[in-house]
Amino acid sequence: MKAVILAGGYATRLKSITKDGEISKPLLPISVEGKTQPILYFLLDKLTKLGTKISEIIVITNEKYYSQIYEACQRYPIHRHITVLSDGSTCCENRLGANGTLQMVSEYLADSNCEDILVMAGDNYFDFDLKDMVSFYKKKTYLNHSIKGINVVASKVYPESEKENIANKFGILNIDNNARVLSLDEKPGLENIKSTNVCLAVYLFNRNDFDSVANFMRENRFDNKKRDNLGHFINYVISNSKTFTFEFDGNFIDIGTPEDYYSVYNNNLSF
Repeated sequence: MKAVILAGGYATRLKSITKDGEISKPLLPISVEGKTQPILYFLLDKLTKLGTKISEIIVITNEKYYSQIYEACQRYPIHRHITVLSDGSTCCENRLGANGTLQMVSEYLADSNCEDILVMAGDNYFDFDLKDMVSFYKKKTYLNHSIKGINVVASKVYPESEKENIANKFGILNIDNNARVLSLDEKPGLENIKSTNVCLAVYLFNRNDFDSVANFMRENRFDNKKRDNLGHFINYVISNSKTFTFEFDGNFIDIGTPEDYYSVYNNNLSF
């Protein structure tokens, strides 16, 4: 299994914290269980706990932050299997977007025979164990062995009282009684929200569906919004292959605003 951390954003909403964009968001410090470390190290810790299940961790960033991310990965205690890639962009205007970076990773892995790809955003806090998600994926793969492969997305079910808040902030999953994902609605708004199942940016793809990002990008070559937004690719995968949701009950936060960041930095999580 390969792991991919998407760290190519420019964090425009966090300029007051990143020194007007001088610091890459994944390198901002957070406090977890009394330990202060960069967001990136928190995610690497999660992955290294998977042990030999992960043969390589690919951190994909942009040209502006490449040196920062590369040096941080070199300082990480277990860095032998970490590869840092640059998407070549230098600002928001010429960035590849999430799906463009996935396509770049797919091309990088062209000669690799790995079967599964774990993908996560470089700016999320979550407290579930990735081993549980991998076990869920393996179980679903075994139960659906007659098909080419399945995919799994992590999610958290919020209480009804949070409906208005999550409707305008997250991607919402629509699922059936067997935990199969039927669709992903990106920030649908209160009038269109169909569930309170929030999609986290943590995914497990089988290799064929991960590599289908090239077809997705080609089919949407004239639609920059779809090419940029990861949710559109997830819906593309959902429409073509069985995709299940791994639900967890713990804490999750998408570090997108100063308020989000300080809630994790101060270890003062409220959900």
